[in-house]
Amino acid sequence: MGGVCGVISRSGSDVIGIVVECLRRMAFRGSDTAGIAFLRDHIIEVRKGVGDINKVYRDRALSSCRSDVAIGHTRFSTHGRPHVDNAHPHADCSCLIAVVGDGAIANYEMLRDELFVKGHRVVSRCDFEVIAHLLEDELKEGISVEEAVAAVARKLEGFFSFVVLHAESRSILAYTSLQELYVGLSRDLIAIASTRSSLHGFTDVVTELRGGELAVLSRDGVRFMDVKEMRPLEKEFKPLEVKAEYIYTDGFPHHMLREIYEIPYALLRTLSSIQEKYLTFASRLLQEAESIYIIADGTSLHAGLVGSYYLSELAKISPIVVSAAEFPLYYVENVGPGTVVIAISQSGETSDVIKSVYEAKLRGATILGITNYIGSKLANLSNLYLPIAAGPELAVPATKTFTSTLAVLYIVALRVAKERRELSASEFRNRVEELKKYALELTKHMKNIDAVASEAAKKIVKCRSGYVISRGITYPIALEGALKLKEVAYIHAEGIEAGEFKHGPIVLIGENFFTIFIVPVEKVAAEATYPLMKVAKERGATVISVGFEHDENLRMVGVPTLLVPPTTRHIAPIAFAIPLQFLSYRLGELLGRPIDSPRYLVKKVTH
Repeated sequence: MGGVCGVISRSGSDVIGIVVECLRRMAFRGSDTAGIAFLRDHIIEVRKGVGDINKVYRDRALSSCRSDVAIGHTRFSTHGRPHVDNAHPHADCSCLIAVVGDGAIANYEMLRDELFVKGHRVVSRCDFEVIAHLLEDELKEGISVEEAVAAVARKLEGFFSFVVLHAESRSILAYTSLQELYVGLSRDLIAIASTRSSLHGFTDVVTELRGGELAVLSRDGVRFMDVKEMRPLEKEFKPLEVKAEYIYTDGFPHHMLREIYEIPYALLRTLSSIQEKYLTFASRLLQEAESIYIIADGTSLHAGLVGSYYLSELAKISPIVVSAAEFPLYYVENVGPGTVVIAISQSGETSDVIKSVYEAKLRGATILGITNYIGSKLANLSNLYLPIAAGPELAVPATKTFTSTLAVLYIVALRVAKERRELSASEFRNRVEELKKYALELTKHMKNIDAVASEAAKKIVKCRSGYVISRGITYPIALEGALKLKEVAYIHAEGIEAGEFKHGPIVLIGENFFTIFIVPVEKVAAEATYPLMKVAKERGATVISVGFEHDENLRMVGVPTLLVPPTTRHIAPIAFAIPLQFLSYRLGELLGRPIDSPRYLVKKVTH
């Protein structure tokens, strides 16, 4: 993942400083590495390094560079560790093409192997380098650079966008498979970037480059094309309006809100980032294990609980899920050769997880790490790790990393089920495709879910305490929802299993008390939950429900409902997490909480 940009000056003035500032404004998209490519005497020069753009600016003497056309990148590592070789931009063998990209290319290993056979010098482990070499091959066939970019785009699989600097034509070309890029114009500048806000102050008007579209930027202006049919497109430019105080958060008041809105794209990035061979290795580890533990803390622990449902129901494997803080005290002595420990940590640095991994490895266990940071301690200590690949998460309350962790665990469980012949190959593919389609569907519903959550927040803002209640595979989502309310809004909330509601918790139900019911996806459990909503409502509690659209039973109960598009049982935990995240955010906003940095909390609990 990363932030990409490209700028051309019509008058020939220097644009390096503008590219650097655009990258500074996109630092939230990743700052493991950064770099720029620009034309000098018709040859592309690349300057890049490890660290954020400010460090690279100093280390690589960017202040001395001058050019009227340049592209840039700031990176979050998903394929290839933070290293100068893996930093963008990537050039072809002759340094006449440079590429920066965002997202993940699912079939890059196959493409890279083909390039090796053809004699290309591929120097990195980054997926986007293959684009530069593929373009080099296409241009040797004598086609135009526009046709070459279109041909390469058709060969790529995954979720991605990329920007190309072409030396011969002195042009910048950009393509996106789904997530928008933004093209801006001013009297002198033509620019493209991953975010609208990064263009603030540099361009006057802006338009969107959408999925399947190609933009060609040159001194003469900008042209747009539909890649499938290679026909010209007309675009309407509108005034660029961004609040100056929000340009470093992509126009959002908080990183948390931006990160919730990124969830559909983060899910697609996750699915494109899990490499086939490592998924196969993970499946074999779990199949051959004599015992399996899932260890994590906080939000990751809740994800692990959902993962246990996935493995149990799909693969017929029953792991033990335990807090990483408890694992060394009560479970580690049962660990030995034949044990697989699935260790989950968003940061990869959580001290309890790292300590538990050390102890388990000393006793001969095999570690399967799941982390968002591939250069982390957990990744380095694991025998095998799988990337969450959600992109940087700057807000302390975890949102997109939680849903992407669920996606990783789901895909792993599906693969084990396939290998154990609990699922056919076609069923496996269909399940993965269902999740991709649902992520795409969510992009259309996020604003509405947020709007409804905002109204629900107003109903419970004066409540002193409350429960988040569910059952079955969505019970861990109740635990996670309660945690988010505490972290973000500083409201006491407790996750309750619906079957336990009348075994004690019911005594607190009354006025100024909220109950948020997540409708279970198991039919029997759902039928037992609707009456509990009525009980809570009759006793004066503020009742909110979370469920699927078109649920007639919810309509009959008559309580405010946070609805999400219907989906399958195993995708439901991902779906139901989103409205609870929005609700927590809007409550925190109403109460004036420091949302991105709650008191006493840090992103990495390292001691």
